[in-house]
Amino acid sequence: MKKIRVGILFGGKSSEHEVSIASANSVVDALDKEKYEAVLIGIDRQGH
Repeated sequence: MKKIRVGILFGGKSSEHEVSIASANSVVDALDKEKYEAVLIGIDRQGH
């Protein structure tokens, strides 16, 4: 079965940068790896 790609955007300029990273990790851990392929999209503190 073909996996569904799920984009997970995290990080950013916010003071919640580290919380966002931790949340993204939790989402990846919770995904059913048989059904979904996580595509991580990280934004650094400068917004890149």
